[in-house]
Amino acid sequence: MRAIDDSSPKYAAVLRILQIYKQLPESDVARMLHDFYLITDDFREMEDQGLLTLSFIGDEYILAPTLLGKLWLEQYQSESSETTGEK
Repeated sequence: MRAIDDSSPKYAAVLRILQIYKQLPESDVARMLHDFYLITDDFREMEDQGLLTLSFIGDEYILAPTLLGKLWLEQYQSESSETTGEK
């Protein structure tokens, strides 16, 4: 049996932080979300899926959500609330 790695909670946490702050350095996001082990490849994967943009400024990446990322988070949260029975 193969274990399936569901990155959705990690992606949602990143997008929630970016929803509040609009854009942040990669290190700040990783520090704020210390419950998740986040590396640059996680953010690159999110960029490949169109959920955020990475811009190299100064000495690190700056993360910003895309419209698709905002829509994905909205859908994820509505599906989450339906599953848990919340309104």
